[in-house]
Amino acid sequence: MAKDIFSEVEKQADSAAASRASWRGVLSLDIPTLGLGAVEYHLRAAKAHGNLQPVSYIKIDTKTGKEVVSREVPVMYRYKEGPSGERLEMQEVSRDEAKKHVKYQGKYQISVKTEKRFFLKNELEMSGKWVEVPLNQIVDKQGDEEIEPFDRTTKIEVEADGFVPLERLSEYKFKEVYQLGPDTDKKVKETVSRIKQLTRYLLQKDTALVSFFSWGRGYQFYTSVIYPYERKDGRLWLLMGLSEGILLLDDTWALEDEKESQRLPAVPVAHKKKPKVTIAK
Repeated sequence: MAKDIFSEVEKQADSAAASRASWRGVLSLDIPTLGLGAVEYHLRAAKAHGNLQPVSYIKIDTKTGKEVVSREVPVMYRYKEGPSGERLEMQEVSRDEAKKHVKYQGKYQISVKTEKRFFLKNELEMSGKWVEVPLNQIVDKQGDEEIEPFDRTTKIEVEADGFVPLERLSEYKFKEVYQLGPDTDKKVKETVSRIKQLTRYLLQKDTALVSFFSWGRGYQFYTSVIYPYERKDGRLWLLMGLSEGILLLDDTWALEDEKESQRLPAVPVAHKKKPKVTIAK
């Protein structure tokens, strides 16, 4: 059975060296309607790497300055049961308190939930001591700088240099592509014609818009690329691709030599000024 070219090429993903061929084979064509008669091409394939790297940061206890880690642990609560079975006067209790309430105070019941809590890392991993740290006492740090998670994007802000020619869209590694349309809610009163006008303008200018995009609370964010697409049947779309990075094409695999003065700069990616977060090397 022939091997899957894509699974073979994927094995090269973590290589830091120059792209190495991970597949060799033959491209066989016989398409008379395209002017391609019976012909064969002997080819090699190497994976094109991307520049996406994980965001690296640690959680710090502001009181002690020590690193904190999270763990899923069982947490006990005491409560009273209301007339309709609802839980009233919920309060977290220790194991000893739970035993006491169950044994001596029949008016309380005990429930157990699994929750994520935070503990001092060294004490837990080196000595097995579970020293819990309150959530309001924890900050995220990258190096010596305190950082904060990104909130959900509700306004896509395109900076003055946030654009790229449509011909270079293939250099982005899109995770997902979304179709954009007008919000016709009465409070907003956006129209199809205005969105269509923008889409036509971008098409005429052969341009896509580049900006920052975050789905929600956290450090995962994307470069959003908003671009027009017109199909041959005349249908028009405004699309938004969420890019996890850009392709890093190996110059040694270029089919034509390129002079240094003619080399194009990398396509733009999103940057968020506040909070400051850098990518792990």
